[in-house]
Amino acid sequence: MKKIYIILMHTKTLPAKMIQKATKYKYTHVVISLDKECDKIYSFGRKTLNNILNCGFTIEQKNGAFFQKFNQTECRIYELSITEEKYQKMKELLDFMEQNKDTYKYDFIGLFLRYWNITIPLKNHYVCSYFVASLLEQTNITHFSKKTALVRPQDFELLENSRVIYEGLYQKYTSTENNFVSLS
Repeated sequence: MKKIYIILMHTKTLPAKMIQKATKYKYTHVVISLDKECDKIYSFGRKTLNNILNCGFTIEQKNGAFFQKFNQTECRIYELSITEEKYQKMKELLDFMEQNKDTYKYDFIGLFLRYWNITIPLKNHYVCSYFVASLLEQTNITHFSKKTALVRPQDFELLENSRVIYEGLYQKYTSTENNFVSLS
């Protein structure tokens, strides 16, 4: 068995604060990681540090510029055990997206329409939760009870066969045993 990590985040950026105010949910962003340290994460968000309009498929590092600037990012990390086959399929999908990253765009229109449960399918356009939900469904790890385009960060709390392994500041997370910290 292999493990993957779904991370709910609140970066405390201006867009994140606006989303939090609208959704009234603690976490506003979702990323996925294939490594236990959660150092390398995949998602849809800003591609450059200081431009919130330049968004799309992103690969961030925990010690990268974004999390150095937004070092008070709070998170909850879920660990999921999956088969080797599903893990390899996930890795292939992420590698393909990385190689073709310029073809993937952030779904700004969909971000707002999702609030009213409206979706307009645009090829290769995602928001973070839609992206992670799509990966999980394409690899048959899980299926949601709603359209993947309507999945929100809080829906990841309901993932079967997942367990919370950490809650706290993302910068402080390490994969050592017994490091669970709660902000509550």
